[in-house]
Amino acid sequence: MNTKANGATTDALPMLVQETLQKHPESIRHILLELRALIFQVHQEDADLGELEEVLRWNELSYLTSKPVTGSMIRLGVTKSGKAALFFHCGTTLVERFREQYTHLFEFEKNRAVVLTHPVDDTQAELKNCIRQALRYKLKG
Repeated sequence: MNTKANGATTDALPMLVQETLQKHPESIRHILLELRALIFQVHQEDADLGELEEVLRWNELSYLTSKPVTGSMIRLGVTKSGKAALFFHCGTTLVERFREQYTHLFEFEKNRAVVLTHPVDDTQAELKNCIRQALRYKLKG
């Protein structure tokens, strides 16, 4: 696999990421890699966040903070209709907040997913804000 994502080949990615992305079509892999890069970028920009872990949950790449736990898990996946999405814990108010803020930019799947309808580059600031809110979900203030 040699897909470019932010200047790096996917061959440089951890095996877990490569194997998980391999099950998706090229166009979806590219979007998920862009979302993954945004998650790491947001984490790097915010010193208040706990360590970021990349794990597999429900056969999807998942990102959560630990030591300390500062946020709620984010999963990268695909909806039943085949669109790339950011999935969030359905017991949080995150998707409800995002719906209020970005109803004009994204589609939403119940209280669990932000479904991408535009290229990541066109909605990067809004996606980073969603990611930041999720990674900071358990922080006060």
